[in-house]
Amino acid sequence: MSSSTLRDALPAAGMRQGAPMNLVATGWALTSTLVGLFVICYVLSFVWPTSGLAHGWVSLFATHPESPGRTLVEGIAGSAAAAWIGSVLFVPVYNRMIGR
Repeated sequence: MSSSTLRDALPAAGMRQGAPMNLVATGWALTSTLVGLFVICYVLSFVWPTSGLAHGWVSLFATHPESPGRTLVEGIAGSAAAAWIGSVLFVPVYNRMIGR
């Protein structure tokens, strides 16, 4: 058996680091993250309505605070749209940058 050292674990200076990102996987991962954060903040705004901690995140993606059902649907759709726009912009730039 050989013991691994720190020098063996680190890549050499000339080696390329990183692999290309998959657009669909990144889109779904970011979508689930943003939708999950929205739902957590949405529920938190009902649990502790006077805190104002979650209202900023909810109002970022939803524009109708007087209608809870519409706010939830609009927030989930807005979070998903923002995630896919971010993925479509980020992934090609990242893949281009690691190719250099």
